[in-house]
Amino acid sequence: MIPNLAFQIFLNQYHLKFAKKSLLIIIKTVMNKKCLWEKIKGILKEKLPNPIYEVWFASLKGETKNQTLYIVVPNHFSLEWIKENYFSLLKEIAQKEGILQIKFEVEKTPKAEQLIIPYNPTSFLGRKLSPKFTFEDFIVGKCNEFAYNICYQIATNNLKGYMVYLSGYFGLGKTHLTQAIGNNLINNGFSRVYYLTAKDFVNYMIKYLKSGMIEKFKEKFQQECDILLLEGIDFLVGKEYSQAELAFLIDYFLEENKTVVFTSLKFPQEISGLDSSLKSRLSSGLLIRLNPPDFETRKKIIKHKAKKLGHTFSYEVVEYLADHLRGDIRQIESVVLGLIARASILKEDISLSVAKEVIKELGIERNEKSEIDFIIESTCKFFGISKEEILSSSRKKEVTESRQIAMYLIRKFIKKSFKEIGMLFKREHSTVIYNIKSLEKKLYTDPSIRIKIEHISNQIKEELSSSKMKTNEKTDLSSPSSSSNL
Repeated sequence: MIPNLAFQIFLNQYHLKFAKKSLLIIIKTVMNKKCLWEKIKGILKEKLPNPIYEVWFASLKGETKNQTLYIVVPNHFSLEWIKENYFSLLKEIAQKEGILQIKFEVEKTPKAEQLIIPYNPTSFLGRKLSPKFTFEDFIVGKCNEFAYNICYQIATNNLKGYMVYLSGYFGLGKTHLTQAIGNNLINNGFSRVYYLTAKDFVNYMIKYLKSGMIEKFKEKFQQECDILLLEGIDFLVGKEYSQAELAFLIDYFLEENKTVVFTSLKFPQEISGLDSSLKSRLSSGLLIRLNPPDFETRKKIIKHKAKKLGHTFSYEVVEYLADHLRGDIRQIESVVLGLIARASILKEDISLSVAKEVIKELGIERNEKSEIDFIIESTCKFFGISKEEILSSSRKKEVTESRQIAMYLIRKFIKKSFKEIGMLFKREHSTVIYNIKSLEKKLYTDPSIRIKIEHISNQIKEELSSSKMKTNEKTDLSSPSSSSNL
């Protein structure tokens, strides 16, 4: 009996020892799978700028199995962006760690319930967010893809310690994206969000100053807000005290690992009248420019807006409208709504002929003048100045530079003579020649000028090709053309 008992005790101990050993092997295997991914992330962190790493890789989950690396990404946009921009680097690092294959999986997230907690805008400073501004209702294209991705990451992953600066002309989606961040966070139970304009910021501050409660004003931001959404930074020009307070607030937010999203018509360095210290702080964030919607994006917007109103436009109508509506998104919405309203009131189908009539009535004809206007407007939007400024006699550096570029591009794409360009800008043709030649010289010596022209040229080329206008010259700026080819 005793030997049997001893044998049973031995057997139990053996089983326990074997079970512990097996468990350790399993734990070690699981840890190795995850540790290898963490090691790869560590190498990525060393090789990439910190803002890029934090946005695209810091929150990603991954593991290895049978020499294959499986990476889970939050959405299809992140998947495409990583593949397009960082896959070669990722593959290089993974191969050195013995990985033969990389596979991506899009994370499946349940749809959030609407307003999990009560939303009470009176409980904090700022404005009530409009429920119509959501990520689902934002049309993504080449013109705004990067801005969308960054804002979506902030809203869904609650990124901390970020400062994002969105720049773009009116009606290009700055407010939509900014409010979409706030709506998404609040709908998912995160209420420590302040959304307000720079004008609101100044008015609130004056109110608290007059009441002798400026410290209370600062405390509300410091103690009740983790994500600040502040629009229209340009309003602060000339308001030195407000600029100083905002600069201190930015320092506090970044020190406390909080997030700030700014919007403006121009980048910080392009805004004259901002204090240099505030410019420096704003410029240290992630600067993103939103561009006018390209032809394909306009088609998507038209289809989407029509569908929301219960209509489906024909292929011909969509193509025609996208070809003629080159303004901001608000203009596109207005025309789509007007077209549907007209068809409904007059009891007629939304045909190509009706679309043409509406466009003609609104004075949005496509002709050589409209092409010239598009080039001037594209240049103005890029530099954040008005059409009146570029056509004026102003000698401000940014206005002069934008005027030279517009002249160059009109000559390049529309083939206008120096005299005709001079008439457009109310300049002597000799002045036009001088401006274009000066710009050509800068193309050799100033890479920033080349980048600006290339960016605007690509937009123009896409627009002109969308309307089947033939251009004899490509926008390749690898070697500036001679003045004889201008």
